[in-house]
Amino acid sequence: MGIEMTQALIFGSAPCGDPAGLRPYLERGAWTVFCADGGVRNARAAGLQPDFLIGDWDSGGAPEEGIPCISLPVEKDKTDLQAAAEQAMSMGCRELLLCGCTGGRLDHTASNLALLEWIDRRGGRAMIVDEDNEARYLDSEALLLDNVPPYRYLSLVPLDRSITGVTLRNVKYPLEDAVLTRGDTFSVSNEPGGPRQEIVIGSGRVLLLRSVRLDRLSGA
Repeated sequence: MGIEMTQALIFGSAPCGDPAGLRPYLERGAWTVFCADGGVRNARAAGLQPDFLIGDWDSGGAPEEGIPCISLPVEKDKTDLQAAAEQAMSMGCRELLLCGCTGGRLDHTASNLALLEWIDRRGGRAMIVDEDNEARYLDSEALLLDNVPPYRYLSLVPLDRSITGVTLRNVKYPLEDAVLTRGDTFSVSNEPGGPRQEIVIGSGRVLLLRSVRLDRLSGA
């Protein structure tokens, strides 16, 4: 494609909502657009030209002349979205933004959230975004998080039985060296207390979820 690829925008075929919601994310550099099967509709609805097509073509996508593509068998051992993420990483992309992959079938939504860990274990960093939510995977690490785009809620969902050394600063309900337990909802529905939050996970794996886009509610 004649460019060095480090950032991949991957569209699944689930509805994306208002494509304008992607704008704050896409302002952070140049993105190569991968479409998993019917995700090509979402890319074009967002005014973006697909750079790569991949899928088994059972959800509305199809090979197109002039766009590199990979056709997959319908009977396979991975989803089209995972195949697209794998292809993007094989081509040098290490920062992945996934959209069009929540809502609809619950099995796909759950497996797509789990895909964040799969990407992390292979040296990538990924986010899932939809019209009103953002999901990240954290594993025993610290993060300074700018509330851009602005969300009302910030939640941690433990993936391990016990998460230790959890610190949250500049939030409505701060924590210092706390312990979270898988299955408990203690760390759901916190709120940012300013433009930047500090999140520390001493040991363990969590999903960091931000919800309710304030700029969408205000029409900004």
